[in-house]
Amino acid sequence: MCFATCSSCVTLFVLSLSSPTRCDVSGDVTGRRLNGPLRLFGLALGSGAAGVGLSYWRRPSEEIELPAVPEPEAFIHPYETWPWYQKAWFAFKRSVFLAFVFAPFMCASLVLLVKKENGNAGYWREFWLQQMLECTQRAGAAFQKFGQWLSMRPDMFPPDVILVLSKLRADAPAHPGTVSRQKLREHLGKEVEELFEEFEEEPVASGSVGQVHRARLRPEHALDGPGGHLREVAVKIQHPGVIESAFMDLNIVWKIVEFSENFLHMTMPFDRSDFDGVIQAQMDFTREAFNLQQFAKNFKGESCIRFPKVSSRFVTPEVLVETWESGELISNIMEDFDNAKAKCQDAVSALEEKKRQVQGKLSKILYDMSMKMMVRDNFVHGDLHGGNILYSMSDDHVTVLDAGIATSLEKRTFAPFGVFLHALCSGQTDIVVDYLQRFNESKICVNTKQLKTDIQETMDKYMGPFRLNQHGPLNAADMFGEVMFTLQRHGMLLKGDVASTLFTISISEGLVRQLDPTFDVAKQALLRAIVHYHKSRRNPLGPW
Repeated sequence: MCFATCSSCVTLFVLSLSSPTRCDVSGDVTGRRLNGPLRLFGLALGSGAAGVGLSYWRRPSEEIELPAVPEPEAFIHPYETWPWYQKAWFAFKRSVFLAFVFAPFMCASLVLLVKKENGNAGYWREFWLQQMLECTQRAGAAFQKFGQWLSMRPDMFPPDVILVLSKLRADAPAHPGTVSRQKLREHLGKEVEELFEEFEEEPVASGSVGQVHRARLRPEHALDGPGGHLREVAVKIQHPGVIESAFMDLNIVWKIVEFSENFLHMTMPFDRSDFDGVIQAQMDFTREAFNLQQFAKNFKGESCIRFPKVSSRFVTPEVLVETWESGELISNIMEDFDNAKAKCQDAVSALEEKKRQVQGKLSKILYDMSMKMMVRDNFVHGDLHGGNILYSMSDDHVTVLDAGIATSLEKRTFAPFGVFLHALCSGQTDIVVDYLQRFNESKICVNTKQLKTDIQETMDKYMGPFRLNQHGPLNAADMFGEVMFTLQRHGMLLKGDVASTLFTISISEGLVRQLDPTFDVAKQALLRAIVHYHKSRRNPLGPW
């Protein structure tokens, strides 16, 4: 019987909780683990025994402080320094390459349009989805990152498209191990065997910007000094050619957004330069190391939120060595629940209940973390998705990875944004319009009366009498999107830091709502915004 199988796997599951699984790579993580159904049967049916029989070993690494990584200089893309003829030649080569890469997807799209009424439409759609994934993977970092972000918006695309795009979080093509060895030698000045006691040639994960190898440092090279504890590490190495291609590819991605405004319901009425700078900064691993230490400092003492540790001795623009973290990818945990249900129908009710408990707990932890980043710290992780977060079921903590993208509001914008967020979440149209005009950087004269009318329509649609689901949670990301479209119609340009923060909120909401569709992010945000609002009232709006 299936229940017998489940109970016999409890011990295996308990052991898997404390296994050192993890890895991060620019938005993509994976780890070694027992088969999902075995672990999850133990979780659903034997969690009581696990709690009684084990005590969690608290690693000494949690108490170790490493020297601070200095904040790097502002990122300057090499493309900016090239002469015009080099830029032109590169643009030509890149255009030809991308045309070749996306040709199969375009052909598959045409075939799907022709065959959609055919009896084999299902086959052709599967073929089309496969081409979408493979072409995006080959196209490079900017396209993969764009696909990752789209995968966080299940309200915009059919489930099969979301499922395919979500694979971009962990299934990017890897570069050869010889390239990794060469980069380590160039950037750290030593051969792999001199630095590491063990080094896995095969990467444990590969993402849009780089890939990760698991390794064990030699005692004399421990992150916390010779003879130290921090020797189990993840070695993150940038893919060749990522920096060069990303600059031009961002321009192409923005053109795609412009072209698809009507049928993808996306727009970009904001200053692109600031936004591009945030995205391009992740190409410099010294920025990611600095961000990781800043996040760890901000959440010091909060046992349920952790970040990998880094040492300035092992950080360069293209190489980052950080502690290897334990836990299971959130995206894998949810997938394992579904796989387990499919294999053992007798345990469906127990698994469903446990899945709801885990999802509810995670959504609260992650939402609380996101709001603290935004409201308390003004330093927000800009790429939160299920492939960037590990969860340890043994002691209910999450480890956040891949901190290459982080957003902050300017000091003079922080207090006004709190008032704006409070007004937006509570449907106060006049205040929303007032602050949108304050955040507007366009020189075009705005028809304030018409702008108020349009914003009021949005408020009515999402929070007022025309709301489709009066009792369900508000879709904050959709509401933000409608506001963005309104700004575009009026020729307004939102400040880059404000746009980046709203975008980050949308990404975080997508993750929380994937875990718990009933979680009302806007309602919870209103409570935080009220606190922020009252604090800002004590500190007037300054130069605004």
